[in-house]
Amino acid sequence: MERKARTRRRAPARRLKPPQAFSRSGASTPWPTLEAFVNSEEGDITLGTLGYMRLGCTAIASDEGGMLVALVRRPDETLHQLLDRLEHALGPAIDDQIFIDEINPPCPPTKSTRR
Repeated sequence: MERKARTRRRAPARRLKPPQAFSRSGASTPWPTLEAFVNSEEGDITLGTLGYMRLGCTAIASDEGGMLVALVRRPDETLHQLLDRLEHALGPAIDDQIFIDEINPPCPPTKSTRR
């Protein structure tokens, strides 16, 4: 008995909102900087665990240029408190290029080879 070829229904195209200018006004959350950063479509915010490094829960904000803020959840810190810290660290990272990295150890100073 011959089967009819099934046609696959196409999902309707998603309509994306046009990118908005980076602005901290009109936030609908207690984290206006995080919301504006995500809405600007210029960056990513990632929450999750880095099990291979045994760090537990982390919060990372990055853009196409690299990582801006990387925080590790402290003992007894709530997720809300971690997001508050991310909110307070992201503004200076964007405006003043003051980056925070709690995940990667600092690079040791290199010795000068000049004599």
